[in-house]
Formats: sequence, C-alpha cells, structure tokens
Amino acid sequence: MARRQRQTGALALVVTWHAGTSGAAVPSLDPETYREPQDGEYWGGSASSTRPFTEERLKSAELDRAGFDKRIMDGQVFVVEDAGKDWPMDGWDCEYFRNDPVFGKAEMNQQYAAGGGAPFVGFKSDWMDSKTASGAKDKDAPQVAPFYWGIKDVQYPDAQRSKTWKKAMLKKVQEHIRLPRYMDTANKRNFETTPEFWFAAGGAGAKAHMDTHVQATMSLQLSGTKRWRLSVMDERTAPFLAMIYKDGDVYERSEAWQPQFNLTLKPGEALFFPPGFIHETLNLGEADSCSASVTFQFTEPMAVGMYRRFLPRVRRTADIHEAWPMLKQWATLKSKADKKGMAYADAKSKALGESGAGAAFRKRDKDGDGFLSNEELNAAFGQDAKNMLGFHDLDEDGRVAREEFAEVFALWAGTVKAAYDDTPPKHRQLQLKDMEADFNIEDVAPKLQRQLMEASFKLEKSRQHAGGASSTDSEL
Repeated sequence: MARRQRQTGALALVVTWHAGTSGAAVPSLDPETYREPQDGEYWGGSASSTRPFTEERLKSAELDRAGFDKRIMDGQVFVVEDAGKDWPMDGWDCEYFRNDPVFGKAEMNQQYAAGGGAPFVGFKSDWMDSKTASGAKDKDAPQVAPFYWGIKDVQYPDAQRSKTWKKAMLKKVQEHIRLPRYMDTANKRNFETTPEFWFAAGGAGAKAHMDTHVQATMSLQLSGTKRWRLSVMDERTAPFLAMIYKDGDVYERSEAWQPQFNLTLKPGEALFFPPGFIHETLNLGEADSCSASVTFQFTEPMAVGMYRRFLPRVRRTADIHEAWPMLKQWATLKSKADKKGMAYADAKSKALGESGAGAAFRKRDKDGDGFLSNEELNAAFGQDAKNMLGFHDLDEDGRVAREEFAEVFALWAGTVKAAYDDTPPKHRQLQLKDMEADFNIEDVAPKLQRQLMEASFKLEKSRQHAGGASSTDSEL
C-alpha cells in the first residue's frame, strides 16, 4: 500500500480571510457561508480523489510525537505497520486465550447479531462453530457476528458483563500494555482503562456502526487478517436528535454505502481512526481461521482540528452528541454561554468585547498582547491546553489571536443556534438538557426517536429540493 502524508491544515478554510487588529490573517467562519472540507481533498489527498481513499501507512520510526499528534488532531486515518513489534501481547491469538490459565476461565459474547447480543460462552467452548447471522443487508458486509470480550467493564458496577470477568484478568491485560513511544504518556491510563478484545471466525465481523465515544481509537491486530471499511459521518443540513448510525443502519439507506476507506490489517499492524467514523470489520481468513484484536480509546490529543472543521455536521449528528458539551468548553474557553447559541455577528461582537466570551479571553491573556500563548493556555487549562490551542489556532502558528478566537466562538455559537432553531419547538428542550445530570438523548423512547428522525430527514429533503446544500444520506 502506498505511503502518503496528507497536509490538512488549510483545507477547511474555504472562506474569505481578513486582517484582524492583532495583525493576524483571520478567515470569516460565518455558518451561513462556511463550507466544510470536501472528503476527497481532506481524507483522500486531493480534490480529484475517489472512494475508497488510500490510507497512510507508516513505520514507527517515521513517527514522532509532533507528527502523531498532528494526525490525530486533524482526524486522519492511518496504519502503523509495526506497532505490534515486540509488544507484550505478541502471540495472543485465539488459542492463547483458550489455554491461558487466567483468561481461559472467562466468557465472551457475540455482538452485532441480527437479534442483538447473544448469551455468554467460554473461551474454552466451541465458539468458533457458532455462526450467528449478522443480518447485514449488504452483500459485502460481514454476514456472521463476531465475539467480544469487554474486560474493561469490570471497572464499572453497572456495566453488562459476565460474572466470569475478574479484575485479575484486567490487571494481566494492563501488565501487557506498552504505550507507543510517539504517544503522550498520559495515554497510558487510557490504554489501561479501555481495552476490549474482538474475536472472529472467517467471514465474521462487526456491522457498520458509529460509536458515541469522542476520542480517537487504536486497534491492534493480534492474529489473523481483518478488513476495515470506514467513512466519516455524513454532512447534515438538519439537526438530528435520534441516532442514525446504529448497527447496520447505513446498509438500509436508499443509496448504497460507499466507504471512504477499505483497508486490511495484518498481525502487528495498528489502525488509528478518529471519532465520528462509521466502521465495519471482517475476518478475511478461511472459515476455520481466527482473527483476534485489541482496541483502545485515548484522549491525548483529541481530534480538535477535525471537530472544528466539521463542526456543522458534528453539532447536528446525535450519534456523537457526547462531544457537544466538550465543544462548548473549547469554544467558550470554559466560560458561560447561551445554550441556545447566538447569531454569528452577535457572537463575534461578544467575543471581541469586554464581557462574556470576550472577558474570558482577556482573563487568560495575561500579558495583554491580544494572543493566547502556549504558556497562558497551559496556566489556564493544564492538560486541555493543547486541545484549546488546536481548536482555535486557525493559522497554526502556535498561538490564538483574539480574532481567531472570535471567529471560532462565533462559528460554534451560530451553528448551535441554527440547530436549535431548526428543531421542532416541542423538542427543543432535548437540545438544552442533553448530557446534563442523568439525561441522555440516547434514552429517548423509541417512538419519539422515530418521530425525531422522520422530521429531520423531511427537513433535509425539503432543503435539497429547494437547492440547498445536499446530504449524502437518504431518508430511511
């Protein structure tokens, strides 16, 4: 597979630039005129690229901390071909889990089956003979469900898990984790708390779906050969408060799913991909083969560049709603702001003024030079400083000009206002209450979810017919 590195820093700014009072060249990010990057240009390397795009493939020696962080912050998809070399988990294939005196006592269960989850079965059982149908309505999708061992869940009393899962098992996993040298050492704790193992016989795999977590993912292939198909969530012209990327949903659209990436992982190779990506897996081996992999999520850094560049679709897609409060924190420098959003011009004026968002900037700008430096951001936000910088630093010069902050804050506020205003009045409280206290829009009753989904698709369709921006989804 060809190796290629993509430069994404300026691709999102298909807008008009102007000079700010600090001398910085700053783009207008008015939601009315802002356009997200084109998929081919951003993930494929050029505007003429067609799906599936060629993923970037590297060796560990080609990565340093800065290069790795840049790829993660930009939301790039890439493979490190020797990530598993000399890893402590080397040799952890399916037979290892069956015969290990600690792990062999555990059970796992099938996920992504046509009827939902399946009963737990032991590693020592004949689980490879189980061919539970996935129900995937796509001839190229996995037709058999894979097995999942979510040993991370022993940390959470309310998680669904088998009684056979013990903390000693998680401890053994943790003892065999080694953080790649090019990653922030703060991710060691992430790796220790998020491990999950996947096992699949030939032809089995996970149906296309999008997870709700907001961090980037690393999946290390331990044995067997696995195909991954991935695509970023679609552009949206209406706010969705119902999940539209649940297991297999993309197979049931009126237009066939066209993944942006179709790649293969061999033992020792690790795939890195950002949040907000629909993904599917498939063991490419023979029926009696066994694929094993381990997956982690990590927070350092976050995909802040991708979140900002694709903010309009992120803020309108319920499947990634857990990011909405986080985006508010970054956009406002952790200051107070109207949950209903604000018109772009008003928000920009506020950010350049003396109160609200403007006061938040001035409070952090200790030397009063009109910029937030790394030192000032670190003093104010600690570990989150890198994310604050990446979210607001439009020209990537290592500091945040006040005009940059004002534009990004106004983009966020204007986008939130548009999503709120486009939501049917009787359901707008869902926009305001989500992720507060114990309320979560994922828990909304199925009937209401269907109503919300139908209303959103109807609005998008009407806008397409009216000549507005198009979405690549079609109504369910």
